[in-house]
Amino acid sequence: MKLVIDTNRIMAGFLRDSTSRKIILHDAFSFYAPDYIETGLCKHRSYLVKKAKISEPDFEILMNILLERVTLVPFEDFGQEYDQAMQIMKTIDENDSPFLAVGIALGIKGIWTEDRHFLRQNLLNVYSTGNLVERI
Repeated sequence: MKLVIDTNRIMAGFLRDSTSRKIILHDAFSFYAPDYIETGLCKHRSYLVKKAKISEPDFEILMNILLERVTLVPFEDFGQEYDQAMQIMKTIDENDSPFLAVGIALGIKGIWTEDRHFLRQNLLNVYSTGNLVERI
């Protein structure tokens, strides 16, 4: 199953024995996200190191493992759909526009998120962690 994944789901994957990590690493799913999420993860490095109780080198290793399972999509590949996504998300949450644009550009029908904002758009089906656990 192909899904767009939001940054918070990847961040949740840093937590030891997290359900999110198990889902990210499961072969039943293929995940896609805007390529800038790697920068976002690094921005939250100190928080994630502390929260996950891991070392800086372990952060790098774990980030690489998690991101190996996510296809990072450059803006050039979803830029044409970005304006459409912005129009849809401007009254909801503009910060979520790139994730919607990735889904539109790649023809992906769903997003894995716990962000309730996505329930207010109708282009991508919204899957919660619980929904995906049921599919494993």
